[in-house]
Formats: sequence, C-alpha cells, structure tokens
Amino acid sequence: MRRSGIARRFLTHVWAVAVSFSCFLPAVWAADAAGPAVKHPNLLLNRAELDAINVKIRTQPWAAELFRQVKGMADDMLTKGARNERETAICYALTGERRYADAVRRLLLDYAREFAAALPKVDLKAQLEWGRWDAFGVHAWAYDLTYDTFSPEERQRVEDWLRTACRVLIQEEKAWTTTPNLVFSEHYNVGLVGFCLGDKELIDWGMNDPGAHGPRRAGFYQVMDSMIEDGHFWAEAPIYALHYDVHGMLALAEAALHYDGTDLYHYVSKKSGGSIKNIVDGYILMAYPLERTGIGRGSVRLATFADGSTAYSPRGELFDTYLVNPLDKIPCFSGELEIAYKRYKDPGYAWLLSLNPKRDANITYGRATWGYGPFHKYCNSGMS
Repeated sequence: MRRSGIARRFLTHVWAVAVSFSCFLPAVWAADAAGPAVKHPNLLLNRAELDAINVKIRTQPWAAELFRQVKGMADDMLTKGARNERETAICYALTGERRYADAVRRLLLDYAREFAAALPKVDLKAQLEWGRWDAFGVHAWAYDLTYDTFSPEERQRVEDWLRTACRVLIQEEKAWTTTPNLVFSEHYNVGLVGFCLGDKELIDWGMNDPGAHGPRRAGFYQVMDSMIEDGHFWAEAPIYALHYDVHGMLALAEAALHYDGTDLYHYVSKKSGGSIKNIVDGYILMAYPLERTGIGRGSVRLATFADGSTAYSPRGELFDTYLVNPLDKIPCFSGELEIAYKRYKDPGYAWLLSLNPKRDANITYGRATWGYGPFHKYCNSGMS
C-alpha cells in the first residue's frame, strides 16, 4: 500500500438550518441551548489522550512504526506541498513542533480565502453539489488540533468558512438529494463541525434533522430509526455503510462524548432496535469463516450483494470486500473494529483484530475523518 494509505491508518487509531427543526429534537439530545464551553483539542482527542498516545509511541514498536509513517506524510506537506492536513495536525499535537501547525494553519486559511472568493460567483440554484462533498470533518479536526496557533482574527476567518460552507450544504440538501448513505455522510460532517465550534445549529442538523426528503435522508437519530433493518443491517447495499457511514457514526459518537458526555455508543433506537454496536455486529454476522490467505493470521470476507458486491473486472481481476486483511489493499473494517473494541470490549472484536498483528488498520475512505492517527488511542497492545 502507498504510504498515504498506511499513514492514515495511524490517524484513525490515534483518534450541521436545524434551529427551525427544534420541535423535532428527541429527549436523548439533552444539551442546553448555550451548550458547554468549547475546548481544544477535544473533537476526537483531548490533551490527556494525546499524551497517552505519546507513551505508546515511546514504548510500543507498532505505535512507533505507525507514527513514523504519519510523520512521513506530514513531512511531505512541508516539503512537497501535499495537502495532508490531518496527519500534519496530528504531528503537531504529538510533538509540539510549530512547523507542522504552521503548514496546517496556512492551508486552512487558504481554503477559507478560496471559499470566500468563490461563493459570490456560484449560482447555488443551478450548482446544487458545489462544495457539498468536502471532508469538513477532516478540516474541523485539523483546526481543533492546531487551534492554539491561530490568531483571533484567523480563527474568525476559518470558523466563518466552516459555518458558512455547512449552511450552504444544508440548503443544497433541502433542494436536491441523493442516496441515504451519501446524505448521512453530509450529516456527520456537518455535525463534526458543530461539535468542533460549539455551534448548536450545526450539531442539531447532524443529529436531529428530520430530513427534507424523509427520515432515511436525515440526522443520526432519524437514520437509526429508519435505515436499520432487523436491528442490524443498513438498508442499502452492504458496502455503502461499510465505506461511508459506520465510521461517521463512530466519529459523531466520539465527538459527542468529548463535547458534553452524550453517549451515542449505547443509544438504541426504539423504532428499529438499531444501534452503533448492532450495526457493527451486523457486518460480523455477514462474514464468511476465516480463510488462510497468508495475510496476517488469515482473512475474513464479507457476504455482499447489489452495488459493490463480489465481481470481476474486465481483465478477470476479483473484487471482493473483506472485514479483516483484504487481499488487494482495498478498504476493510479493521479501523472501525479498533474503535468499537475500545468502547465495547467485545471479545469477538478482539479476535478479529488479532488476525492482523501489525495493528495498522485505517479509515481513509468515504471522506472519513479518522485516517490513521487515532488508533494509538484505541489499540490495546495486550488485547490479542
């Protein structure tokens, strides 16, 4: 795998016009109108968790190797202009080296300037996907990790950009929609920006939007009520939520926990019986038995159907989806399992994770926020 793919695993291991919808907010979201005071860094990792990651880097070879790869991506941003803001922000947060933060700060300010210059020229009625598929969660996390290096005026510029871009997205989604998995990716990205900035309107849209096009294209709680079948299974092709949505649910859960202690990890929908854990378990229920492939301690393939399912390319190459240790370096489910094990301590998750002794899982697909870095927090070296 290319280094960009490997290093983002480290970031995964290290670790949204809704005010008008307030009458729909369920009791499970109990934050007061003002919300708690915003702290940085705190979106997915706080200072104590970053310090614990540094201990692992010093004492555990797998963590040191992952950090080496992430640092390589950060150095590429400094020397080659690669836009690896997430990895570079993680390096700053772990090392305190200002050169990494300065590179992130310059990039985010460039994004803010570009957005401010382009917005007046865009016909939002005709260009309903403009700016819509940006990885706002990544931007928010990079800002959160480097917040202390921005001047007050620079913070205002970055926060104005993130807030305005999310509100444009919200209006675009009202006017035109697409598949539920992609619409949920909009919601979790906007929600993450809300948690980063303490913006209740954006948080409420990400969590409680009833959906201009119905509850399947809506906020977290509505999606849990309407998109989970038999308590476990995403109501589209399996690969859709696997690649686009489960990692977003986990990111929202982690951000909510850091923000005000709201526990989405143990929320269960009264309508569908769906929960984050049940969805993770649903994918494991769809797994084939262990295959001795020579990769790690074996590979676990997913039973798939519909779009993105088992197929052959025109050249006869097999395409398939794996939960653990894929044959051809395509995304798998190990990153999500690392986070799920940290929060649920399910021994079945531990066994699946032990199949890859390198512990180098990542979540780098589907505009994911995680990457590689947070997995130092989630990996438990004594687990396997």
